[in-house]
Amino acid sequence: MNPKIGRDPYLRAVHARWGAAAVHEAGFFEDTDPEDAPLDDVHWLCTPTAVVRDALPAGRGAASGPPVVLLSTGGFFPVHDGHLAMMRAARERAAAAGWWVVGGYLSPAHDEYIARKCGAVPIGVSQRLARAEAAVQADGCADDPARDWLSIDPWEALARRVAVNFTDVTARLQAYLRAQIRPDIEVAFVAGGDNARFALAFAPHGRCIVVDRPGSEATVARWRTDDRIPTDGRILWAPGAADLASSALRPVEWSTTAPQLLVRLEDTRAVRTLGLPAATWAQFQQDLLTELAHHLPVSGRALEPGDPAAAPRTGRRTLSLDPLVRGDADLAISRVFDLGGYRPLGHAARPGHPPLATQFAALAPGPWRLLDDDRATGSTEAFVRAHLPAEVIVDEVVFAVDARRGRDVDIADSRDFLLGSDDGGLVLALPDGDLGRAPYLLPFVDPSVRCGLPGTDALVFSAAVWARNAAVFAPTGLAVADLPAPARRTVLAAGAALTDLLTDVCQGYAQTLNALQGAMPTTSR
Repeated sequence: MNPKIGRDPYLRAVHARWGAAAVHEAGFFEDTDPEDAPLDDVHWLCTPTAVVRDALPAGRGAASGPPVVLLSTGGFFPVHDGHLAMMRAARERAAAAGWWVVGGYLSPAHDEYIARKCGAVPIGVSQRLARAEAAVQADGCADDPARDWLSIDPWEALARRVAVNFTDVTARLQAYLRAQIRPDIEVAFVAGGDNARFALAFAPHGRCIVVDRPGSEATVARWRTDDRIPTDGRILWAPGAADLASSALRPVEWSTTAPQLLVRLEDTRAVRTLGLPAATWAQFQQDLLTELAHHLPVSGRALEPGDPAAAPRTGRRTLSLDPLVRGDADLAISRVFDLGGYRPLGHAARPGHPPLATQFAALAPGPWRLLDDDRATGSTEAFVRAHLPAEVIVDEVVFAVDARRGRDVDIADSRDFLLGSDDGGLVLALPDGDLGRAPYLLPFVDPSVRCGLPGTDALVFSAAVWARNAAVFAPTGLAVADLPAPARRTVLAAGAALTDLLTDVCQGYAQTLNALQGAMPTTSR
């Protein structure tokens, strides 16, 4: 037996019952990686979990059986209304069959598949993933917005060297969700009617929903009546969804111009918990600028003590949102994101600080000057204004850096790229529902969507900066237990132990990401 079939729980069962020919009939292809995709890499925390986790407490209602997550793979280049309609049709059919559906995923394909199907790829994988997430959140079905139950899984696109089988993605997602969320979750694969043969892959083991589409009626009828397809309720057939091909939508503008990145360089307050020497921290920041310069235009700016944004004006109380600049009062607020960094989940108190309602209530009435380190979307400023007590009045806003002053400018803080920096990195909703922090590096955060890195360069950049993290920690002897609590929670959720040395943890990520860099080119170097 082909070892790539032998380690696949779905295709192995097909082979055992009907032989190798049936495996190929069901859609198997021999991928080009001499090593197998690890289907049990349940600690590679790239797949978002918030939607599934949040749906479970509501219970199954009238449904029966285990919680079920729907999954569909494909180019999704781009995600369009037909894809979303297909997933809705699958969910409606599953509900009618009594399944307890707690979420769904679209898994955009690897660049190798896109290049084979579409020719030259005009944008990088990270941009494709970000566009897919935007399409899901912008779904126009008013009574059933996709953002309430659909997520984008980047594992297939960013955590494999080559294109892999749809059963690989299914098996890995189920193992991941069982390890991270709940041990009885089942993943049901969703196929369009033109791929109705995929149902055979799940005939002996697993779940599948085939959604008809115009033009595939004969194919669906052929497979629906195949005597190998069970009628025990694990394979479902759903009425047709909208017929809209991705190829009809591809001729759109895809921006490939890298923005100017402004990096705020910081003093040792950013690494006080780690206790790094000033020279070590300064060298890391310079090395970071050097690495970033391989990928996009970049400049560094130090926030000086005399900076007008840093010093409150005489006679005016300042409310600071900047963790490194103290005001008359400080508001510890952060945007929270799902794993990967593609989907914002709202605002919350920074990990380790009182709830926002408590912080808002403690503010004295009267006029205030609002201070933040930067403005990109303006969402945090708007959130604060909307939630302040009526008697607390913001009549001036000052930003150390304002991205809206110029076009094509992104902003990042140097602490956002070092594991365990104080108030550094992205605040993430971890699979257990707690909040953690992670640097702007894969697998936790896609740097291309956080700091404007070219969409092709997330792997090579993340590997290089993890290696620079490892070099910082090599002489320190610091272990996971020495990290600030938010970063510690993140790496523990990713399978590390408290006694693991930080240099080894970081080097492990660098080595894995280097190994994932396949034949697809980057725009840098």
